[in-house]
Amino acid sequence: MEEVSGLEWVGKAQLLAIEDESSVIYSLAPDTGKILAEQKFAKNNDIEDIAWVNDVAWVLQSDGTLYEVTSPLTKSAKTTKHDFPIEKKRDLEAMVVSEKGDYLYVFCKSCKWDKGSEEASVFRFDLASKQYEPGPFTTLKRAEIQKYFTDKDKGPLEIKPAAVALHPMEKQFYVLSSTGKWLLITDLHFNPKAVYRLNPKIFKQPEGITFDPEGNMYISNEARGGEPNILVFPYHTVPNKQ
Repeated sequence: MEEVSGLEWVGKAQLLAIEDESSVIYSLAPDTGKILAEQKFAKNNDIEDIAWVNDVAWVLQSDGTLYEVTSPLTKSAKTTKHDFPIEKKRDLEAMVVSEKGDYLYVFCKSCKWDKGSEEASVFRFDLASKQYEPGPFTTLKRAEIQKYFTDKDKGPLEIKPAAVALHPMEKQFYVLSSTGKWLLITDLHFNPKAVYRLNPKIFKQPEGITFDPEGNMYISNEARGGEPNILVFPYHTVPNKQ
């Protein structure tokens, strides 16, 4: 796998991954990254992210199309396609399941209607009706995020989300951007709480993020002239101050 564009932790010890330009779901060994199983779910497309809800894999295509894959990685797997509600030029690369598991949030990386606004639209897909809401649910605003950088770090910030994951313990969203190399932490309503620059020597092209049940963070980097990798960051709680 050269371009791991999406990661999702499933159950106790299963790591799912998808690869850009290849409509294949991979099951990886979390400790080694070895491919344990794989399954093609559709014809090759620009595939960006993966989510897991109630034993169903949801896969995001860059135009906002969602693939619902029931019984994935089995002989009885079935794929259903769900279209994006807007026809204008768009590129959506990040997706995450809501805390209650009733919605998918899908993030614009570069959408025509956001041009010039310094914002990135977030759409909501209802998992009960299996339909997108007709317009953006909310937006990520550059001005709001920029406030969380120190005075010494006020360089340009492009809002181009590549991946999003929900921390299982903190109940906060972690928004990853390969463009500009930053990691944003928000509350459950996508209000910014903190933002961090990522070291480009470590994060060559970060495109996927997920957490295991213990809160350990996994970030995938596409090859970009080197070797692709999945980095693991152990979870450490911060002691309460007395």
